[in-house]
Order: sequence, then C-alpha cells, then structure tokens
Amino acid sequence: WDGGGGGKTTVAQSVYNDLKVREHFGKMIWVYVSDYFDIKRITRSIIESASGSECNLTEMDLMQLKLRKLIENKRLLLVLDDVWNENYEKWDRLKTVLIGSARGSKVIVTTRSERGASVMGTVAPHLLSGLSEDDCWQLFEKRAFGLGSCEKTPNLVGIGKEIVKKCGGVPFAAKALGSLMRFRRGESQWFAIKESEIWNLPDDENEILPALMLSYNHLPSHLKQCFLYCSFFP
Repeated sequence: WDGGGGGKTTVAQSVYNDLKVREHFGKMIWVYVSDYFDIKRITRSIIESASGSECNLTEMDLMQLKLRKLIENKRLLLVLDDVWNENYEKWDRLKTVLIGSARGSKVIVTTRSERGASVMGTVAPHLLSGLSEDDCWQLFEKRAFGLGSCEKTPNLVGIGKEIVKKCGGVPFAAKALGSLMRFRRGESQWFAIKESEIWNLPDDENEILPALMLSYNHLPSHLKQCFLYCSFFP
C-alpha cells in the first residue's frame, strides 16, 4: 500500500507479467476495483477475466457457482487493484467466493489505505517507500529533457532538481511534472512551477495532488474542458 502515485499498480503489473509467475499459476486474473466495493460487480469482473467472455448472470449464487467451476483445482493469482474497502465483512464475503481454487493460490491487493490493507487479515501489509531523489530525478529528466537535451539546458537542471525535491519520492508526480515541463524552456516558466503556492497545501494532503493540480492548471483551455467532461464517467 501507499498514499497514491507511489507505484503500487506498476509493481503489481511487474509481478503479474513475470514469465516465471505465469508459468507457476494456472489462472491469472486482474480486476480493477476502485472505491465501489460491490461483491457482485467484483465477482462478475473475476468471471469475465477468468473466462474471457461477458457474464450476464445476475444472481449471486449462480455467479459463485460459475466462478468455482472456472477456478476449481487451479492455482490462482488474483490481483485486486486500487481497493478502498475498509470493511472486514465485505472482504470476508469476497473470500468465500474464491473458495475452490487450488492450494498455493494467491491474492495481491493494492490500496491507498493502511487500514484497508490491514483488514485483509493475511500477511503483513507492505508499505512502498518513495523513490530516492536520484531515481525521482531520472524519471523527471527523461520526461522533461528527453535523450541528451539535459546537457543543452544546464540552466534548467538546478531548478528541475528543486522541483523534484517537492515530489516527495512519488514517481507519478515526477513523471507528471516532467511531462509538463517538456516544451517549456524558459527559466521563468520553471521558476513559476517551483515557487507555486500549490506546493503549500497542508501536510495531510496527498503528496501527488500538487503535481496533478499544476499539470491541470497548465493545460490549454480546450483540454481542461475535455478533462472535466471525462471526470463525469467512473
């Protein structure tokens, strides 16, 4: 788990796509959960991922029966990505749906909530630590400068490293800001980002929020409108 933008999904994808992992498990399933933890919806998503076809069942008992047939005696790797649920009873109900898979089956859960991670009640939750400043800079540099162009703009490197310090080791923040600065080559533009008041949000705010707000604020007006339209859809 981590607070957001720290690479949970990327780490889970690396495990999920590893060749040795794929050879070890007989069935691989990935489900994006988000903040709406509905057992029926999640079960349907698991069935569709496991079968490769649409599930039109509406009764939970029938869905559970179908899922058990799909995973019966198979060593299962299930990834539940971006889980927000902190209710133990809901999690316990989902576990009963998965009964029937072979011994050695595993469930990986990514979440932003420490309490949510603890509710799973299995192995101890693993907290992803932030990137080092050097690693964060490499992500930012690649997006902001491209290959080799960093050497052509040494005046911006120092400012860029100050911006990276404000990312708090969050890889998504470094990538978002690097992309934002890609076509901005004026020192005043870089200083404006470094000195923005958005960085002064309260400490309890998510560290990635300032980077996202800065990226949004610097979008052209027509793209802002497009972005807002997209936000209406889950």
